[in-house]
Amino acid sequence: MNTTKSIALIGLRGSGKTSLGTLLAQKLNFTFFDTDEIFVQQEKQSIAEYVARFGWECFRDKEEQILLRLPTENAVLSCGGGIILREKNRVFLKQSVFTVFLDIPVDELVKRLEKDAKKEQRPAFTAKSLAEEMQELYMTRKTFYEDTCQYKMTQYTDMASEMQLILKQYHTMG
Repeated sequence: MNTTKSIALIGLRGSGKTSLGTLLAQKLNFTFFDTDEIFVQQEKQSIAEYVARFGWECFRDKEEQILLRLPTENAVLSCGGGIILREKNRVFLKQSVFTVFLDIPVDELVKRLEKDAKKEQRPAFTAKSLAEEMQELYMTRKTFYEDTCQYKMTQYTDMASEMQLILKQYHTMG
C-alpha cells in the first residue's frame, strides 16, 4: 500500500473524527483537514445557520465540493457525519483514500455530544431527543459507513490506542 495515501475518518458526530484526526496528522506529519471547519470558514456561518437558510441539500452540495477537492495523499480528513449519504462521496472515499469508520456506541456519542461546547453550531435533524435522533441516524447510516470504509475501528478507550490501531491497519492493509 502507498503509505502516503490520505486517511479519511468517517462516523457520526461526536465519534472523535476531529480529535483523532488531528493526532494522526501530527504523528504522520500529514496536513489535517476537517470538512465541517472548511465549510464554516468558506461560508462564514455555522452549518446550522446555513441549513436553516438554504436547506440540507444545498449543504450537501457544498460538502461534496469540499471533499472532492481534498488531497488524496499526505493528509488526514475528518469528514462530516453525513458525507456518506452521497454515492459520489462514498466512491471517492473508497477509491481514493484509506477510510476508517469510527464505530462508537450511540450511548457514548450522546454523552460526548451533551458535553460538546460546539453543539449549538450543529443543526438537529429532527424534533426528537438527542438519544433518539442519534440512534436513528446510526441505524440509517451504519451500512453506508461500513460499505465505504477499509477499516472499522470499534475500540474507543483512549485516543493513543485508537491511533495505534488505525496506524497498524493503515500500514498493513492494501
